[in-house]
Amino acid sequence: MTTPFLGALDRFAVCLLALLLLFALFPRKATAQDLNPRYGIGFTFLASETDGAGLGLRGRIAVPVNSNLSLAGDLGVTGYIFKGRSDAEYAFDPQFSFIVTLPGDERAPYVLAGVGAYISTSEAEGGPFVHFGVGRAQLLGETSIFYEVNPAIVIEKEEVDFNLSLRFGIIF
Repeated sequence: MTTPFLGALDRFAVCLLALLLLFALFPRKATAQDLNPRYGIGFTFLASETDGAGLGLRGRIAVPVNSNLSLAGDLGVTGYIFKGRSDAEYAFDPQFSFIVTLPGDERAPYVLAGVGAYISTSEAEGGPFVHFGVGRAQLLGETSIFYEVNPAIVIEKEEVDFNLSLRFGIIF
């Protein structure tokens, strides 16, 4: 038996997958520079239902498949330090994503979706997650500044939790 929330999530995932396939099948014309791997580093503000709010760092490598679609792998570490140093807890959240760049000029919007894992040093269970996010990259010569919102649904043993990640940084 599925809940109404999971049914809506399934419909959203199918629509997002259709959008990804549309942009992947009809790419814009790529230049040689578009197909080089891109590296990014940034800061994260992560709000978790179980661990609270924390600040962290994230690194990403994105390998373009074509000019619209990239495969990305990233790793983030977040410190929940607002309770003081002695009560600090940490979380690691590696993820793999498909990133689809939407039509734009110097301010390229994009959507990203994928899977990952939420691994916490707290008593929270953590577990695998699915994520769907949106972002924008502002071109600055050969580098870019990015900012994105990337919510995730963490699937724990006996419940489902929600994480909201706000990120910004530099793409090299």
